[in-house]
Amino acid sequence: MGRNEELAGRREPVRGEDLLHEGREEDLRGREGLRDEDELRVERSEEELRAGTREREAGKVGVRKQVRTEREQVRVPTRHEEVSVDRVPVNEEGTGAEIGEDEISIPVVEDEVVVEKRPVVKEEVRVRKDVVEDEELVEEDVRKEEVDVEDRTTTRGRGREADPDDQTGRAR
Repeated sequence: MGRNEELAGRREPVRGEDLLHEGREEDLRGREGLRDEDELRVERSEEELRAGTREREAGKVGVRKQVRTEREQVRVPTRHEEVSVDRVPVNEEGTGAEIGEDEISIPVVEDEVVVEKRPVVKEEVRVRKDVVEDEELVEEDVRKEEVDVEDRTTTRGRGREADPDDQTGRAR
């Protein structure tokens, strides 16, 4: 038999048996101005489900840059000079030409391909955190006390039956 059932079955509370219970009765009687033999009160309790949130780390996002090497080809237009030698017969007399050794140098040029590499920013990667609100359905079992009142009095018309639809256990 549970403590509440045991207390509900008593006709008169036993003094000094339970100081905590006695303190509760005194408090309740003081509020209502009733004597303990006039009324017995049984508290009915229920668990209430309350849910909230707390912040926890759900993971990490890492951003890392790596260097990858690729081979690229670029077409570069170039120029160069080519030497051609033409022998042309001359028909002139008495030009005063001298006979002797001589050397003439003519520079021949060409374009040389020069490759230069420099870093250029091509894009920017932005990583940002956005708060997204959502809702979760949480289920949990809760306990509720039920109070049954059984009236075994033999007096007719004076006994009251408990209302089965009344969750508080009050008699009607």
